[in-house]
Amino acid sequence: MRVRGDAPVLWRTTGQTQIGVEPGRSLVLTGLTTAEQQLLDHLPRRMSPDDVYRASRRCRVPLPRAQDLLERLRAEGVLRGGDSRPTTPEEQYWERLVRSPRSRATRLRAKRVALFGSGPLAHELAALLAEAGLGAILPEDEAVGAQIVARFPGTDTGAPLDTIPDLTLTLEPHVIDPLRARALSQAGARHLPVTLREVSVRVGPLFEPDRPVCHDCLDLWETDTDACWPAIATQARLLPEPVLERLLLHQCAALAVRAALDCLGDAPDRWRAASTELSADEPLGVARRWSPHPRCLCSQTARASRASRTAPAPRAMGAARGAGTSRPSRTAPREAEHPAADVDIVVGAAPATPRAPARSAAADPRTPGA
Repeated sequence: MRVRGDAPVLWRTTGQTQIGVEPGRSLVLTGLTTAEQQLLDHLPRRMSPDDVYRASRRCRVPLPRAQDLLERLRAEGVLRGGDSRPTTPEEQYWERLVRSPRSRATRLRAKRVALFGSGPLAHELAALLAEAGLGAILPEDEAVGAQIVARFPGTDTGAPLDTIPDLTLTLEPHVIDPLRARALSQAGARHLPVTLREVSVRVGPLFEPDRPVCHDCLDLWETDTDACWPAIATQARLLPEPVLERLLLHQCAALAVRAALDCLGDAPDRWRAASTELSADEPLGVARRWSPHPRCLCSQTARASRASRTAPAPRAMGAARGAGTSRPSRTAPREAEHPAADVDIVVGAAPATPRAPARSAAADPRTPGA
């Protein structure tokens, strides 16, 4: 056995022990005796049954009581089997957040991400995606592909022609290319745009087939704010990529890769209808929520689809009212009963760090749907 994430065991006060340091994410045990606190302090981070026996004798805690405490910690996910030790820094970090970091790593190894774009940001994105453990990165730029082959030989850079990647990242100057966005949508590909503008870089929102919001929604909201936006956007598509600060590019690369990992399963809903804009004067980012535009076909299609799903299904001629419609109810599973003990385990009981109110873009005249 071992402590999950190599978390330290800390003394809070008499009768209270904390496992982990970070406020809001640690686990607190209360109602402990002094001997039981010493037992937890003396347990090694990786322990065998013999270690538990020796520690219980040293601290004068009955062995059944020591085993009960460890069983409670195992039930809370604090203790893990010794054969599941993380082998990479990513696994060790994610062990503190998810039940099975190895399953997450296996999931990422099975993913393919297409990358459209070139230049320093494309090279950095490809390297960070490979470091994150993705199984295949399909770059548009041959130079980016050569870099992946040279630095990350275990990462594939090719796939069959009819392959639809799990996610497509596009790097585009000033505005999203509507032709490419439409082609990706028609192909059934999930699309995460990274738009490099004069002062800021916008990551997101995630475009998914048959799900609003789409790229046309963004243009329609911009047009509602500025009637000349279609003319400006048309000219912007012909402009070269703006020169941006290197530090900003590094920051945006990290955010874009984090967004890609979220879309691939870490937090699938986080980037739906949401984007973040980074710049030198907004280093913490401006988060925006996008609504489907009422004049966009994607929102009209979504409304029609919802209406068809909620419409009552026709009943067969002569069928008895209610026949065939009843389903057996499911009983919620009973919670496992823990043996009675005088120790209370409180997850995250350590006071969380106070947070400032979230930034809101509602006051910005260019906020979509305002």
